[in-house]
Parts: sequence; structure tokens; C-alpha cells
Amino acid sequence: MEKKKKHKQGFSVPAWLRIMFKNLERISPYLAMRAAAYIFSKPLKFKVPEKEQQALQHCAQKNVYLQSIGIQIATFIWENPGEKVLLAHGWSGRGMQLYYIAESLHKAGYHVVTYDAPAHGKSTGKLTNMLQMIETVAHLDKTEGSFDYFIGHSFGAMAIFNYCKTRGNAKKIITIGAADNMRMIFDNFITSVGLSTKILRRMITYFEKKYQVILDDFSPFIAVQEIQIPTLLIHDTEDYDVSVNCSDTIAKHHPNAKVIKTKGLGHRRILRDKKVMQQIKSYIQES
Repeated sequence: MEKKKKHKQGFSVPAWLRIMFKNLERISPYLAMRAAAYIFSKPLKFKVPEKEQQALQHCAQKNVYLQSIGIQIATFIWENPGEKVLLAHGWSGRGMQLYYIAESLHKAGYHVVTYDAPAHGKSTGKLTNMLQMIETVAHLDKTEGSFDYFIGHSFGAMAIFNYCKTRGNAKKIITIGAADNMRMIFDNFITSVGLSTKILRRMITYFEKKYQVILDDFSPFIAVQEIQIPTLLIHDTEDYDVSVNCSDTIAKHHPNAKVIKTKGLGHRRILRDKKVMQQIKSYIQES
């Protein structure tokens, strides 16, 4: 019998980092908060798998400069005369992680675009945030002449929801492994590095003052209350990075959404599953 693969979380915090943060908090809570804010804003970069390298040969690559945020975005395009689809990857991910979805839709006649978000993959920048993610989606939507469909994975799904709550004319949205609560992301990070709730409150206040925003406004379960676009939320019951309950919560607050649950695919293998791909195409094509 084939041994079942385990689904590991995307990043395990090393013990030395937790010890460093605990000691730093004792010395200076302010410095601990600033250090945490820096690491929180800095995406990790991982080795690119061979399959993604091979997929690069089947698409056009173009760099797009976003003057509003001073960052050059790497885009990957599968050209077609059909309807347009934008694929948005998650935090510490890459656009080409969605190559299987991109190639499948391209074969079905769709014009597909994905990209490396700011400070991710081949795009420039060292630090990034939700505001830059949203601005990237907005810029690509404008320059491509408006996408018909948005497909977002994890943090990319959050950026799409926040863009679509005020802009965009997409016909449908599809998300995979979407989180529902921005504050919970902060909470999970602070807990993972061993800092206190006091530091959590300080870091949230720091970001809200720096960017003149209210953190909760970016939570998908709040953002979707202003979205009428039909939405499909796909989520695996064994997703250990983002709980499947998040999609349930988003659906409860969205006026026009449904949830499809898979089992045994985790947070990333779900992006290369044939059945999931068929569900995506069926949802796009259904009237």
C-alpha cells in the first residue's frame, strides 16, 4: 500500500529565532516589535522546482514597472484570443506555482496571466504588504483591459477580494485555500515566533499608523460583504496552513458564494490536482 504523504506547513520557525525574540522582548518591547514587523513583511524565497522551470518555456515573460510603488513585477503570459484570467499566488509563493492551472486554462482557450508579487520570485523589492498586493492586481487588471476571471491562492485570494470590493468587473472569482481574517494572520505569526499579545497589539498599531489603514478592513470575511461577483471557494480539509473553516466563514458573509472541499491535498498540492482543475473549468464555463 502506498504511504500517504503528510502535508507540512510552509514554514517552521526555528527554535533559535523564538529564543532571540523572547530575549529581545525582555530588553526592549519596541525593538522586538520592529524586528517582528520586518520579518513579517519579508517573504521567504524557496528553490524553484524543475516542473516550474520547464513550464517557463511555454509562456511569455514580461517585466512591468509599477510606478505607484516603485517595483518591477515579473509577469508570465499564456496568450490566447479568449477570455482573460488572472492567477494570484500566496505569500512566499511564486506565479509559476500556478502553472498547472495556467496551462490547463490556456489549452481550453483562455488568455492567462500570472505574476510574482512584490518582493517575491523575480519581482523587485525586499518587503511587501497587502496594499502593494492590491495595487499589483489593480495595475495588471487595467493594463490587460480587465480580466474576466480572478483565481487566487491563499494570500493572493485575499488581495483579489480586497481589490474586487471596490474595483474590477470580473465575471467570477475562484479562491483556493483562502484565509478569512487579517488579524488572525498577525496573531498566528506573533505566536509562532514566541512573542506576547502585547507585541501583537503594538505591531498592529504600528502598521495601521504607518499606512493609515484599519487592519480589519482587509479581512476577506469583511471585504466580501461588498462583493456581488459569484465566487467559488475551494479548500482542502487537510490544509494545515489555512484552516478549511476560513472558506466556510467567507461563504457565510458573501452574498453569492459556494464552497467545495477536497481531502488529502493540503495547501499546495491542491494547485496541481486534476479534479480541482476540472472543478475550476466547470465553474468558469457554467452559466
